[in-house]
Order: sequence, then C-alpha cells, then structure tokens
Amino acid sequence: MGVREEARKKGYPLNDRYVLRVSPDEMEAWLEGGMPEEKEWPKLRQSLSELGLSGLLEHPEPTPDGWVIVARGKPPVPGQDGRLEFLVDLSHGPRKIDKYRVDLREMNLVVSVQAGTPVLRRIPPQPGQPGYNVWGEVLTPPPVKDVEFNYGEGLRPDEGNQVLIAERDGCLVEKQGKLAVEPTYTLEGDVDWDSGNVRFYGEKLTVTGSVRRGFKVLAKGEVEIQGGVEDEAEIEIEGNLSVGGLVHGAGTVVRVSGNAVLGSVEYARVEVEGDLTVRDYVLQARLKVGKHLEVMEGRGLVAAGEITVGEDAILKVAGNDSYVPTRIGVGSPPRILEEIDGLRSELVLLDEVTEKLRKAIALGLKLKKEGKLTPKKAKILAKLQKVFGEKMLAQADLQEKLKEKENILQAQLKYTLRVLEKVYPGVIIAIGRYEYRIKEEIPGPVEFYWEENKVKSRPL
Repeated sequence: MGVREEARKKGYPLNDRYVLRVSPDEMEAWLEGGMPEEKEWPKLRQSLSELGLSGLLEHPEPTPDGWVIVARGKPPVPGQDGRLEFLVDLSHGPRKIDKYRVDLREMNLVVSVQAGTPVLRRIPPQPGQPGYNVWGEVLTPPPVKDVEFNYGEGLRPDEGNQVLIAERDGCLVEKQGKLAVEPTYTLEGDVDWDSGNVRFYGEKLTVTGSVRRGFKVLAKGEVEIQGGVEDEAEIEIEGNLSVGGLVHGAGTVVRVSGNAVLGSVEYARVEVEGDLTVRDYVLQARLKVGKHLEVMEGRGLVAAGEITVGEDAILKVAGNDSYVPTRIGVGSPPRILEEIDGLRSELVLLDEVTEKLRKAIALGLKLKKEGKLTPKKAKILAKLQKVFGEKMLAQADLQEKLKEKENILQAQLKYTLRVLEKVYPGVIIAIGRYEYRIKEEIPGPVEFYWEENKVKSRPL
C-alpha cells in the first residue's frame, strides 16, 4: 500500500511520534501526535513535501480534536452557464413609486415594444477556475453550458448574436414556446384595476370591455374599444380609434391623430385630427375635428357644448328644445386657429416690449440732445437701439406668419354645415371667423354656407 493510499485509509506513520492522515476527498492533510515545535516544523515540512504533499501551510493549524492541519488543497471554482437577460420589464403588478408607495394603475399587463427595441441579451458562459488537491493534482471545474435564443416572428438577433431586437411594433408574448412580437393584441375585459393603464405599439389593439374611470389607453396603431369610456379617462391614439359605447365625463380627454368613430359623447373633450363619426349623439361636449364631422345615425343630435370642425359637417339635429347654447363651427381647422391665437398672443407681448423700448430710447435721445448723456448711458442707449431693431424684425416676421395662417383660414370658408332635420334657437353657427345666431327654429334639410362675409342658409 503506497503512502497516498495508506494516509487516506489508516494513516501513514512519519516517525515514532507523528502519523499523517488525508481526508477522503484529499483536500486536507493533518498530523496526529500533537503540535510540532516551531524549530521542528521546517524539517517536518520538508519531509511531507518529499512524500509528494502540495499546498503545505506556512504554519500548522491545530484543530479542537487534537489534530494539526498541515496542508490544504484548493477546490475548483465553478463557472457560470450562459443565460438570457430580459431588457424589457415583463413583471406584472403595481409599479413602485418610492419606498412607501406603489401605483395601482400601473400593472404592466400589456408589454408592448417598438421596432428596434432591444428585448433580450445573451450572456455567454463563464468558465470556472481549476483547483488542486493536497497531492498537487489539478481538479477541473464542472463544464459550463451555453444558451441560444429561442424566438419567433417579429424578433431578430443582432450581428453578434448577443442581443435580440424587435423587428416590428407589437406586444411581447410567448407563442408556441418561443418569444415573439405580435402586431395585434386583444385585451379581454376592461381597462381597470386588473389590467392597469395600457400602452400599446402595433397594428391593432382591441379592448373587449370598457375603459373605466381614471384609466389610460395610450397607443400607436389602430384601437378598438368595444365598450365605453368613463369619466376622467385618458385616450391618446396615434392612429384610428373606434369606441362602441358612450364616451362620458367632463374629465375625459380623447386625442386621435387619425380618424375616429364613437358611439356617443357626453361632456368629454375629444380632439381628432382626421374625420370624426358619432353614431348617436353629442351632448355638452367639446369637439375639435381636423377634417369632417358626421352625426347621422341614431338621434344624430348635437346639443350644447362647442364644436370646431376643420372642413364640413353633417348632422340630423342641431341644438334641442331647451334652446341650450350650442356653437358649431366649420371651416375652422383647430390647429390653425390655435396657431393664430398663439401668434396673436406673441404679438401682444412683443408690442408691450417694443413700446417700453421706444420710450426708453426716446428718453436717451433727449438726454443726448441736451448733452446730459454720460458714456455709460450712451452704451446702454446703443444696446437698446440694437434690441429694438431685433424686436421690430421679429414683429414683422410674426405678422407675416399670421397673415399666412389667416389666408389658410380664409380658404376654408368654402366648407358648409348641413343639418337634415332641425336647427333649434340658441345654436351659433360659425364658418371661419364669421358667426350666425339662430333665433327661430329652422326645419331641415338646410345648409349653412359663407357668402359676402356672412353666414347664410339655404334649403337642401
């Protein structure tokens, strides 16, 4: 039996005093026979080395049971398998605001990404570090495993095969065991406390229920809401919108960059850059429509509130038998009107500034004429004159822009409002900047148009 086997099984005698033992895993060696004296240890250490031991300690270490550790091996350090790291938050549940609060309206149920978004990172395996036992034999760490992307449609790896990237807008889903980006998504039920606010990028989002009070739907793409929209909800769509039910509430805001079809509207604020079709009625609402408005189905009623339409409008009934004030403007692009109002506000402020500069310059010139203008004040006067010139140029530029916008608005006067059944007193009909107040009930069908700087009506 060799030294190695004997030391592991029953102990190898070094001399009359010491017996060498090695642990079963050969990672530790110790002596029986007491602690060697300091002057004895170098010679004893040399003897152990000659027997083939490695990892010998500089100084032996006693153990509670009376043995003395003289050598230790170094276990191998395991490596790390390759892994995938998500770069998009897929966790569901309320979003943390700070240490003490969460937002229960942000549940992250719908995980949507835009084209070009990095979704998943591939982290390569990290090899381990080899070790050795007390006999100096190298101990190999366990092998590590690599990992590959498993993906479906709508995703692609980058050139280095390290990052998985969304190829299109859509929802990140697991489909047939693979990660994919689906351009369409159906949310079964309501947008409420269970779903949280919804943010969507893709071709089409369908909500089979309603958007409940205070919740948001923010989307890029077509959106269909089969139910209604409750008070204080916010809907903002970069695309077309369809709402099957009622859009309700003074605190509700709907903004659509494309076209919209709504069931009915009560009290809400609705802004549509394209065409708007309302299938039943509009009551006490604020509508801004970039192009065409149609309220022809169901009651076809527009009563109370303020309606601004960029092009033409057609509806069944304008106002109601309570004669509530109702303003309907056509040929009035909301964006152009806002830009005109903005330019006019800028001009008012600029007029105030230039008037103050004019007075200050006049005072400076008076002092100069009287010979009382000090060199310091002369510099101030020169600076005021320079600023005044710049403000006058800015004023001229604003006036030119305002003229351009007014010309665009003038070209919109060709559009008309058609009412098929009845127009009630209390309705104000505007075409561009021109208004016509209805004082007596007018039966339909009738068309309101602009001519000779007036809003006129004619039967259809």
